[in-house]
Amino acid sequence: MPDTARRPRKSRWLKILAIVLAVCLLIYTGLSIFGAVATMEIPRLPVKGSPADVGLAYEDVSFHSNVDDLLLTGWFIPGDGVKAIIVVHGGFQNRVDEVVDTLDLARDLNHQGFDILLFDLRGRGDSQGKGRSLLNIDRDLGGAFDYVKSRGFTPSQIGILGFCSGAASACIFASQEDVGALVLDGCFASVTRMIYRQAAERHIPAIFVDIFLPGLRLSTFTLYHYRELDPIQVVGSVKAPIFFIHEQYDDLTTLADTQLLLETSSNASNTLWEISGTLHSEGYKNNPAEYIQRVAAFFNSSLS
Repeated sequence: MPDTARRPRKSRWLKILAIVLAVCLLIYTGLSIFGAVATMEIPRLPVKGSPADVGLAYEDVSFHSNVDDLLLTGWFIPGDGVKAIIVVHGGFQNRVDEVVDTLDLARDLNHQGFDILLFDLRGRGDSQGKGRSLLNIDRDLGGAFDYVKSRGFTPSQIGILGFCSGAASACIFASQEDVGALVLDGCFASVTRMIYRQAAERHIPAIFVDIFLPGLRLSTFTLYHYRELDPIQVVGSVKAPIFFIHEQYDDLTTLADTQLLLETSSNASNTLWEISGTLHSEGYKNNPAEYIQRVAAFFNSSLS
C-alpha cells in the first residue's frame, strides 16, 4: 500500500485517540470535582431542640472564631464551675447531633458537675459562614476554647469531647494548643485510610480509589485550599491525656487505626475503649451509663 494511503488512516486514528483521551480527561476531571464538592460541602441543618428539652438550665451564647471573626453560636450549660467540656459535633451535624444524642449526653455529663459548651461549627446550625470538611479547625475551636477561658476556666480545666471529624479536629487543635484533656470518639487516623475503608465497605475496588484519589486531592486543594493534615501526623504532639473510644461496627475507621493512634501518641497514660456491638459514634446511645461513667472518670482524673 502506498505511503500516501497510510498517512490519512494514521492521522484519522491519531485524531480518534486524541478525542478519546480528551473525553477521558473530561470525565476524570468532572468526577474529581464532583467528589471534591460532595466531600467538602456541608449542608446546613436546622437546630432541633434545646437543653430545656432534657431539663437543663442553659444560656444562649455566641462568640467569634479566631482570625476571621465569624459569629459562632451555641449553648453554655453551667455546672459546678470547676471543670468544663467542649463538645465538638460530627462534620455533617450541628450541636444537636442526633447520631451521638448530644443533648442527653450533655445532660448526663452536666449531672456529673461539668460545665458544658455545645456549639455549632461554622456553616452548621446557626453559626455564620459556610460548612467545609476539616477546614478552619484552629479558628472555630480556637474561638470556642477562648470563650470558655473567658468564663474563668484555665486551659488545664478544659476538656474537649469530639466525635468523628470533630474528634479529628480536636486532635489537630490540641496538637497546637495546650488543652486539659481529650476524648476522641470515632477518630480516624487519616483521611486517605478512611476513604479506602469506605470504598471497601461499598465494594468499590481499591484500584478505582488509586486512580481517582490524585484528582480528588488536586480538586479539593484547587477549590477549597484544603491540605491534608491527619490525626496520625500530629497525635504525637498532643501533650494532653487522650481517651480514645472506638465502636466495634464503625464503618469509617478500624480498631487497628485507633490502636495506631494510641501507639503513636506521646502520653503513656492514654487509654482506649472499644464498645462492642455499636455503630459509629453511637457508643453513648448504646450504653449511656457506662459511657458517662468512663468519660466522667477520665475528665475528673485528667482536668485540674
